[in-house]
Amino acid sequence: MKRVILIIFAVFSFGNIQAQKLAEKADTETLISKFMTDSLEVIAGRVEKQIIPTRYMEQELIGKTDTLKGWEGIEVSLYHYKVQGTDIIAKVYLADADSKKIASWIISTCVIVTGKLNKSDSDRLIKDIRFASGGQFPVLGMVYEDMYGTGQKCYLFKDGVTVYLPDVNIRELSEISDSTIVRVGKYARIISTTREEYINTFGAADLEGKKWLEVVKNEYKKALLSNRNNLMIAKMSATKNTD
Repeated sequence: MKRVILIIFAVFSFGNIQAQKLAEKADTETLISKFMTDSLEVIAGRVEKQIIPTRYMEQELIGKTDTLKGWEGIEVSLYHYKVQGTDIIAKVYLADADSKKIASWIISTCVIVTGKLNKSDSDRLIKDIRFASGGQFPVLGMVYEDMYGTGQKCYLFKDGVTVYLPDVNIRELSEISDSTIVRVGKYARIISTTREEYINTFGAADLEGKKWLEVVKNEYKKALLSNRNNLMIAKMSATKNTD
């Protein structure tokens, strides 16, 4: 009899926990919806002023496609851009979100992580995105940066992450492929999310090597079609835990 009572109690408790989680999720979605109505335009305006102008790779648009391998159905743009202080013309496919899309990610990230939308938190996300990437997501190509004040250096990117080939001096973007990549970097665009931050938030087991590329690609593709960016949520969750 005691065993039956314990089982019933356990089932009841589990049911209560599940009901509470569902209620919390509903409350979160309600808040997100409210802030999308009340605050989207304001935050999009701040993104437009503080992030969009820093997109130095968006220079000469060569064309758009939704058939790039691995990105079928998602429109990406091929740009040529002149590297600052040089005569180099670099090539890159970008999947850059507009100001309203980024603003929607900022709103949902703040609400999901903190349960509210504070200007200080949204300001921090804007600043972090601007510093990390300018909101630029390199799907495939050459990203030149002067990270250490020693001159422009070429970093090859695939699916929003730095990748390393035996030779960085490639001629065609098609040379960047899973078969030629020998190492995958740590940070994912657009806010420098790490494997560890993603695992701590979403519980993935193994993101070593090229598995990280697949996760980043899939998460960003989902984000482009929604108002939620799990890579941003993982980053903010990690920074909140260390504040």
